[in-house]
Amino acid sequence: MIQRFTKFITGLLSSRKFIIVIVGLLIIQAVWLAFTVQFPMAFDESYHFGIIQVYAHQWLPFITTEPAGASGFGVITRYDSYMFHYLMSFPYRLFALFSSDWASQIIFLRLIDIALFASGLVLFQRLLIRFKVSRALVHFTLLMFVLIPVVPTLAATINYDNLMFFLVPIITGLTLTCISSINKKQTIPASSFILLLSVGFIGSLTKYAFVPIFAGALLALLIVWLRSYKRKQIIASIMTSYKALGRPTQIILTLFLVISTGLFIERYVGNLVMYQRFEPDCTQVKSLESCLTYGPWGRNYQLESNVETNDPPYDPHVAAYPFYWVSELIRKLYFTINYDFQEYAPLPIPIAVAWVIGSIGTILTIIFWRSITLLDKRLLLLTPIIGLYLAGLFYETFIAFLKFHTAVAVNGRYLIPILPFILIWLGLAYRQFFQAILRRHASQFIAIFSVVILLLALQGGGAMTYLLRSQPIWYWQYQPLVDFNTSLKGIIKPFIIDTNDSSPQ
Repeated sequence: MIQRFTKFITGLLSSRKFIIVIVGLLIIQAVWLAFTVQFPMAFDESYHFGIIQVYAHQWLPFITTEPAGASGFGVITRYDSYMFHYLMSFPYRLFALFSSDWASQIIFLRLIDIALFASGLVLFQRLLIRFKVSRALVHFTLLMFVLIPVVPTLAATINYDNLMFFLVPIITGLTLTCISSINKKQTIPASSFILLLSVGFIGSLTKYAFVPIFAGALLALLIVWLRSYKRKQIIASIMTSYKALGRPTQIILTLFLVISTGLFIERYVGNLVMYQRFEPDCTQVKSLESCLTYGPWGRNYQLESNVETNDPPYDPHVAAYPFYWVSELIRKLYFTINYDFQEYAPLPIPIAVAWVIGSIGTILTIIFWRSITLLDKRLLLLTPIIGLYLAGLFYETFIAFLKFHTAVAVNGRYLIPILPFILIWLGLAYRQFFQAILRRHASQFIAIFSVVILLLALQGGGAMTYLLRSQPIWYWQYQPLVDFNTSLKGIIKPFIIDTNDSSPQ
């Protein structure tokens, strides 16, 4: 009986078609959110939609003079994360030719974001399978990923994180191709190397948080190259490989590299030269009055003024900040937030599972990391990407904490671009642990363990958390839609264990 159950679960997760189930689950959740949740969704949707509208009035990505009414978007003329808005302005302006209804325009852009995120999910699956990781483990990892409540919410939101999520597996896959070529042939294919650089520059212009991911990919490639005994040959192979390409391919790759490099230099190097910062402070470019209309800057200005005036104690204490940072990231992967930025508590079982599985898994990863890398040494590629990204995220928020004496911008959604990498490491650690202690019976236990974790995650996982915490005012005010969601909530709620009320925290 147990053997048949194990065979069924393993066969189901190992099926090549199971990725369709995972992507379908994400799309169903995200499309429901896109069509039912009123504008703006809480993850800065009005901000991103507004910048898209600004770019829709010009063809080039350079804004030399701040347009009227754009002061609330910060330093838009020297903004270093504009690529998403610029690219999204093209489908927006095309759709606007056929419909002037702003609600329809918003839903249309939300659907594009869902497509980006779903495509990124497929790319993550293909990337992770390139490592010597079982298809079953990859599929289970991604299934648990799409059941994290914030994941479908972000996918349904007009937000540059969705394009970043799409680009992360691309640049990691290109780096993996280069590393594999060095290990096997002592060469680097020119096409992969040029695309790696180009995607890195474009990703850095999509969101500044992509820079440490780009740096992590380059660092991993550099380490492998330095450890090679034919370093000169590897460098020479890039040009040899480039010459072997067809002329059209050479032209396309060269243009892509030149344009992406030029855009990167114009924005990042230009800002560094003019303002001695990669992203200038708002008052370096505009007046104080104008900067105060930009929400995050205005908030920080008030917090800094309060520190200068009253010198309040740190909240939390400095020594407790690292634990607070981790706990807030996890909480904000499982909480719910509505359009007026009111936060609602996570459902108890999914977040408890996250804490238990994550804490134990981290310990097991430390214990079994060496045996994990023996499966495929190329898994070490993920280490500098995860490490530099987390280090950059912690540094930025910790410096702000020291400056303002309170935590700001600690958001769980910032983990999403690297979360599949973290989850696959945790999954491998658990597998090594079970195989070490259970040996012949490991596969049976893993199958049962996976089903139990899945059932616990379904106690409010994914968009169910939003549905169960929601109020009628959160939805587009179309009565049949509100009635449908209210009825759906009434059907699901009796089956979900919830020890918290639905009032904001």
